[in-house]
Amino acid sequence: MENKDFTFYANATPEKIFEGLKSSTTGLSPQEAQQRLAQYGPNQLHQIITTAWDIFINQIKNPFIFMFIFIAALYFFTHQYTEGIILIIIMIVNTAIGFYQEYHSNKAMELLQSYLEVKTLVRRAGADTMVDVATIVPGDIVVLKAGDVIPADCRIIESNNLMVDEASLSGESVPVNKTHETDSEQIKELWKARTCCFAGTVVVDGDGVAVVFATGIHSQLGSIATLATHTITKSNLANGTMQIARIVLFLVLMSLILVIFINVFIKTEQVSLLNMLFFGAALAITAIPSALPIVITFCLTKGAMALHKHKIIVKRLSAIEDLGSLDVFCTDKTGTLTENALSVKDVYDVNKKDILFLSALTADMTTMSNSFDSAIAQQLTSEQKKEAAHYTVVKALPFTYERHRTITLVKKDEGYFLITKGSVEYVLKYCSGIDKKEIDALNAWMQENESQSNRVLAVAIKKIESSAAAEDAFNNKDTQYDTIGLIAFVDPLKETAVTAIKKAQALSVQIKVLSGDSRDVCFSIAQQLGLENKLENVVLGADFEKATEKEKMILAYNGTVFARVTPEQKYQIIAYLQRKYSVGYIGDGINDAPALKLAHVGIAVKDAAPVARETAEVILLQKSLLNIVLGIEEGRKITINTLKYIKITISSNVGNFYSLVFSSLLINYLPMLPLQLLFLDLITDFPLIAISTDAVAYPELQKSLKYSLKDIGLVIFLFGLISSPFDFLVFVFFRSDAATLQTSWFIASALTQLALIFSLRTTLPFWRAQRPSAALLGLCCIAVGTVVMLPFTHIGQQIFLFKQPTLHNMIILCSITLVYFITTEVVKIIYYHKRGNKSVS
Repeated sequence: MENKDFTFYANATPEKIFEGLKSSTTGLSPQEAQQRLAQYGPNQLHQIITTAWDIFINQIKNPFIFMFIFIAALYFFTHQYTEGIILIIIMIVNTAIGFYQEYHSNKAMELLQSYLEVKTLVRRAGADTMVDVATIVPGDIVVLKAGDVIPADCRIIESNNLMVDEASLSGESVPVNKTHETDSEQIKELWKARTCCFAGTVVVDGDGVAVVFATGIHSQLGSIATLATHTITKSNLANGTMQIARIVLFLVLMSLILVIFINVFIKTEQVSLLNMLFFGAALAITAIPSALPIVITFCLTKGAMALHKHKIIVKRLSAIEDLGSLDVFCTDKTGTLTENALSVKDVYDVNKKDILFLSALTADMTTMSNSFDSAIAQQLTSEQKKEAAHYTVVKALPFTYERHRTITLVKKDEGYFLITKGSVEYVLKYCSGIDKKEIDALNAWMQENESQSNRVLAVAIKKIESSAAAEDAFNNKDTQYDTIGLIAFVDPLKETAVTAIKKAQALSVQIKVLSGDSRDVCFSIAQQLGLENKLENVVLGADFEKATEKEKMILAYNGTVFARVTPEQKYQIIAYLQRKYSVGYIGDGINDAPALKLAHVGIAVKDAAPVARETAEVILLQKSLLNIVLGIEEGRKITINTLKYIKITISSNVGNFYSLVFSSLLINYLPMLPLQLLFLDLITDFPLIAISTDAVAYPELQKSLKYSLKDIGLVIFLFGLISSPFDFLVFVFFRSDAATLQTSWFIASALTQLALIFSLRTTLPFWRAQRPSAALLGLCCIAVGTVVMLPFTHIGQQIFLFKQPTLHNMIILCSITLVYFITTEVVKIIYYHKRGNKSVS
C-alpha cells in the first residue's frame, strides 16, 4: 500500500495518491485506522521507556553497590558471616530506597506527560474529529490551519493561501507557499515539493487539507532524528552539584590512597592491609554522595507533582529551578488578568446594517472556538441563526500581525459579502465613503468604551454581486469596504488577579503586561490592578519601535504596561530585560513561539496554538496569573529544599571523612568499624528522604534564587570544617579503648549530622524559621532514637560491636552535640549577615 519512493506523492495527482494509499477524501474508517496503527506503529519518534526492571538494573549497576559487594565478600572470605549478612541487608535497604525514589520519579513524570498529549484535526469516515497525534496513520486526512504543527508527512489536496514555516527542517526562516496543484516539473528531491508538508513544520497562514503518507520514524523528521542522540536536559543545579561531587570524589580517593599507604606501609605492625581495605571502602561509600543525582531528581519530581496542584505541568524538571529564579514575568492581558469570557456590551452601527448578524457569518457556528465569535453568536435570535445557515464561507484568511485583521468571503445564493474584522485603526483604513465627522464619532465611541476596559472590534462589509468580482476583492489586500460598525465587549477582571499581583510583589517578581490591545484598555485594567496610575506611562508598540537602542532598553526596564505591541516587539522587550533579569513569558499564539523560546521560562496554555505549546517548557492547564505566581513560589521552595539536601549531606560527609582519616593515623586501631560506618551513613541519610516536604521560611522566598556553585561549595566546606574540631573532642575524651571510641564517635557523628539538618535547613536563625515538616521531624526522631538506643541493645553490642556508654559519657556526647549546634548557628548567622543573604547558598 505505502510507496517507499516518497517523491511519488509529490508528483502524482491526488486521485493516484488516494488509490495508492487506499484512502479517499472522506478519510479512513475508524476500524481501518486501528488496523493501520497496528501495522505501522504509533506516529512518534523512538521513545525511551523506563521500566521497573530498568530502574532496578540501574540501581545495582551503581559502582557503590559493587563496593558493598566487595566488602561483604571480604567478610564472608574471612568467615565473618554475621557482618557479611548485615552488610547485605544494609545494601538491600539502600538499593530499595534508591529504587523507590527513582521509580516514583519516573511514574510521576509519566503521569505529568499524559497531560501533554497533542491532538490534531483528522477526517475519518467523513467526520472531522480531534485525535491524538500518535494515532495518525498513512491514509489519514488531516485538516490544517494557522498555528498547527504538521503531525506527519502529507500530500496537500486542498489549499487556501497555505504558508508553512519549514525552518525546523531546512533552516530557512522564510515561510514556503504550499499548494495542492501538482508541479509541471518532476520533483526529484522530496523536501523541495510545494505539494507536500512535513512533520514538525508549522502552518503560519491560511489553511488546507492533506493526506498522510509517512508517519513516525518514516517521516523526514524521523530520518533526521535517527541521526541524533537522545539527550535529557539536566538542571543547572544538578550539573553544578555533580561538579562539586566530582571534586569531593577526587579529594576522597586521593586522601584514602595516602592514608592506606601510610597505615599499611609505614605503620605495618599496627594495622593490617585487610582491615584498611574494609575501612577505606566503607569510608569511600559514606563520604561520596553517590545518591545525589537520584535524590535531586526525586526532590524535583516531588516539586513537579506539587506544581501540578496549581495546574502547572513542566516538560523538563530543570524548568522548576528556572521558575524559582524568575525576577520578571511578562504576561498578556486576556485570560491571565481577565476571564476571556466576552459578552457584547454595545454596538455602533454606522449604516444600520445589522453588523452583529453579518459579523457572525464569518464564524464556524458549530465550534465557536473564538471568544469574540461566541459572544456575538449569543446575541443572535433563533431566526437569525436559521438565516445564517443559508450563508456559506467561501474563503477566509485568519488574523495575522501582518494583516491585523481577518478577511472572509461569504456567499448566499448568487450574492457575496466580503467581511473584515480587526482593531478600529486598521479596519478604518479600508473603509471609503466615511466623512471626518463620522470618523470622529467612531473614535469617541471607541475611546469611551475602552476607558471602561471594554474591548472594541471593528467590522467592515462590502457587498459584491459577481463571483469574479468577489474573487478579485478577496485577493486584493487594498479592497475598500462600504459599511463599518463597532462592537464593544466586556471581559471581566479575574477575581484572583489582584491577589496574584500582590503575591508577585511579595515575592519581588515584577509583572509586565505585554498586550495587543489598545492603550486605554490596557491602562484601565492596569489601574484596577494597581500596576499603573498614569496613562502616559503606558508604552505603545509604535513608540517602542521608533525608539533608539538605549531608549528601548530604558522603556523595557521602566515600563510596566505595553499596549499594541507585536510579537516581534515582545521578543525585543524580553531580550532587553534578559540583560539584567531572569524573565518568564506566557504566550499562546503562532507568533509567540520565538519569545517563548527566548525567555528563561516559556509558558503556554494547554489549548494554545500547537506551535506555542510545543515551544513552551511549562504548560498551564488553567490560564491564571495566580497559578503562575504560585508556581514561582513553589519553584523557589523546591530549589531551596534541594539545596538543603546538597549542603547537609556533602558537608557532613566531608567533615566526618577527614576527621576519621586523620584520627586513624594517630591510633593503632580503626576509629570506627566498616559496619558501623555503613550503618551511620544509612541512618543519617534516612531522614533526608523527607527534605522535599520541609517548610521554607517566607523571607527566604521573597527574593529570586541567585545561587552560585562557588557559594554552595564554600558553605559545604565551611560547615564540613566546623565538624572536625568536635570530632577530635570525641577522640580526646574517649580514646581509652577501641570500643569506647568507636561507639562514642558513632553516636556523636550521628547526632551532629542530624543537628546539622536543623541548622542548615534555613538561612535564618533556627528560632525564626518555620517549623520543620512533620515527616522530616518524625524521621529525625526515629533516627535519634535508633542511634541512642542501639549501643544498649544485644544487636548493637554483638553485631556492631558497640560498647554500652555510661551516663557520664552520654552527657558529654549530648553536650558536644549542643555546642556544635550552637556553633553552626553562630557561623551561619555571621556568614549570611556578611553576604547580606544575597544567595540561597
